[in-house]
Amino acid sequence: MDADAAVIPLQLHPLGFIEAFTQLGANLTALLRGTGISHAMLDDPRARISYAQQARLIGNGLARCRQPGLGLIVGQMFDWSYYGTVGGVVQCSPSLRAAGEAFQRYLMIAQPWYAFRGRRPTTYLDLDGMIVCPLHCFPAGEASAPLRQFEGEFRLATQLRLWDSCGNKAAPDTSIHVCLSHGEPRHVHLYHALPCSSIRFDCARSYIAAHRHFVLEPFRPFRRRAFDRIIQRCEQELNESQVEPSYRAKVRWHVFAGFNKRPPLKEIASMLSVTPRALTRRLASEGATFRGIAHEVRMELTAHHLRCSHLSVDQIAELMGFSCASSLRRAIRNWSGIAAGAMRATPPEKVTRQLATKAVSRVIARS
Repeated sequence: MDADAAVIPLQLHPLGFIEAFTQLGANLTALLRGTGISHAMLDDPRARISYAQQARLIGNGLARCRQPGLGLIVGQMFDWSYYGTVGGVVQCSPSLRAAGEAFQRYLMIAQPWYAFRGRRPTTYLDLDGMIVCPLHCFPAGEASAPLRQFEGEFRLATQLRLWDSCGNKAAPDTSIHVCLSHGEPRHVHLYHALPCSSIRFDCARSYIAAHRHFVLEPFRPFRRRAFDRIIQRCEQELNESQVEPSYRAKVRWHVFAGFNKRPPLKEIASMLSVTPRALTRRLASEGATFRGIAHEVRMELTAHHLRCSHLSVDQIAELMGFSCASSLRRAIRNWSGIAAGAMRATPPEKVTRQLATKAVSRVIARS
């Protein structure tokens, strides 16, 4: 994605950063210096800036708000309204899972980079019923170390706020646990002030984890209609923004959101405001079918659990709707060319490369 393309709505994340930095003492004129953002643009609902401009804005904020752990501080201050319409799901999502899926999908309105990344497996179910959500940030590229640290801390703070606000507080276990791959910083007291039960440093990977009842079980049934209205409006805004590349990508998002339930074509067509027949035609024009996409997503999720979780093959087979472990093993080998056992024993990054090569081969074969 072109870092100089004006694609980010100024009224969303950038304005949220500006509000936070000025509240922390930064002078507005100094904060905007060299960014190409004028005072007049702040009142223009149509104004858009580039990723390069956003990086310069945050860099100015770091220079003028010299506080350790600034990403954590800003993340705690950042108002949900600066996520746009989807920010409203914090108050009315029926479950943390529903809120998380909404944010993953509609965050591309505020940060179009996510549209180019596409929907990939991230969260997974692990032993003892724990849901594990890896912490990912934008590609580092040429970003400075302070900017990368700000991004990581901001992401951690906002995700923990979302989990704390939308998790099922009536679940038997409401604890939220954080593991981070970096060492303990000097401002560790700011980490311990975050809304989580435990936090550890120098871990193999960075992730947030909580029990599946806390993450998955709906607990606010009377707010479902309000949630559905927000999602409908978000879908309209996403369509109007024209950042999503294809109907195949749209269907993939909704199939992923259904996890192992695999929502039917009729339900997804309704979400996209088209008839099932029209959706089928549009997928066909892109060389895809609903059944093929659903199978692809199922296999990607299965492979993801084999690579990342500590569940047995039998448990993963049950989770993904296979009749038995043998059925899963056959399906994985046919789909990826890799045996289930080899997939578990191979480093995740190497498996990812192998699967990517296989996916390209499938696309070439179809064409």
